Amino acid sequence: MSAPPLLLSLGLQACVVLLACRAAGWLAERLGQPSVVGMMIAGVLLGPSLLGAVWPAEQLWLFPVETRALLKLLAELGVGGYLFCVGLDFDLAQVRQRSRLTLAVAAAGVLVPFCLAWPLALGTQDIPGWFAGAATLGQQVLFLGAALSVTAFPMLVWIVRSKGLADSPMGTVAISAGAIGDAFAWVILAIVLASFTGSALVVVRCLAGAILIVAVARYLVPRLLAGVAAECERRQALTPTALLACLALFGGFVALSTWCGMHAVFGGFLCGLSLPRGEMTRRLRAMEPWVAVWLLPFFFTSSGINTRLDLLLAPSALWLVVLVLFVALLGKGGACWIAARWAGLPSAEAAGVASLMNARGLMELILLNVGLQAGLVGPILFSVLVVMAVVTTLMAGPLFEWTYGRRARKAGVMGKL
Repeated sequence: MSAPPLLLSLGLQACVVLLACRAAGWLAERLGQPSVVGMMIAGVLLGPSLLGAVWPAEQLWLFPVETRALLKLLAELGVGGYLFCVGLDFDLAQVRQRSRLTLAVAAAGVLVPFCLAWPLALGTQDIPGWFAGAATLGQQVLFLGAALSVTAFPMLVWIVRSKGLADSPMGTVAISAGAIGDAFAWVILAIVLASFTGSALVVVRCLAGAILIVAVARYLVPRLLAGVAAECERRQALTPTALLACLALFGGFVALSTWCGMHAVFGGFLCGLSLPRGEMTRRLRAMEPWVAVWLLPFFFTSSGINTRLDLLLAPSALWLVVLVLFVALLGKGGACWIAARWAGLPSAEAAGVASLMNARGLMELILLNVGLQAGLVGPILFSVLVVMAVVTTLMAGPLFEWTYGRRARKAGVMGKL
């Protein structure tokens, strides 16, 4: 079967991806899950795990290799744009008011998984298809720690917003702690890849780029956009100059975060966070539904195309799935609950925060694909961690409702601690 012309292929992909993700999101909502969970599963099913297994020739015809780069570009823009809109709404004042709680949850969600990664790496390092033969024990520990500690940041944000918790202390703590933990995980991943490839430049670039992008967001952008923000305030509208400046800044932040070895989500989030608040940001928030509907599905599909769940059909992989799930739930969810309780939250609210932090989602898939492309991760480990990501994400919504949502809704205090 010959590949269709490029434009025809892209049009067919857009049609299939948008319809499939929309239908899966609707079905997920009917089943009590956030729509983003259905979109994530739809992305995986459009890849080799289902469509490619049932109709391999048709799946390759629909998603030819020649279009993968463009699909990835749309994916990066979609998730980066969504997190840009999240940054526009993010209230740093609430983070400062609850810095002790945020840092406690973020630290526990990183440190404990890294501690548990050590015995996990010791017990599994000789399993075929787990890590590349050249990977040292230290590299295995660091990679497993990053994989266990990462949070489904875009999904966490989606769940928080869909539950009406975006402006609540609980939502602010979960989003802040998730962002801090994910940033740390990506720095660790850069260190592992640098040691595996023998290039210290990767680590230097990651650290220097992260410092630079935060400094630009904190000190430079508010000063650069002060004039155009004031003009928007005076006219009570989003001026063409302001829109152009914001789009250019978004592109610069995404490019810088990608260059320094971190994902586009951090560039988009920091860009939205850095803009002066007022009429300009209020008008820009109207972009969110368009980004979520038209661009975000490509993010899920792009990652799903690189995922193969068929490798888990081997019986020898099942006990590894159970083991990794146990370590993941204990290390991330349990640690965040204990940290939130230590910081002063009642048990139900602490469990709500922990259930949100425990989701891994497609940030896990991105991290795994980076490790796989570098030759560090084996196919069995990749597939096991994919299952862990899907299961922990599916658990997030029901766990939140069971531990906190029902009680808070009955008491009329949903979103309040």
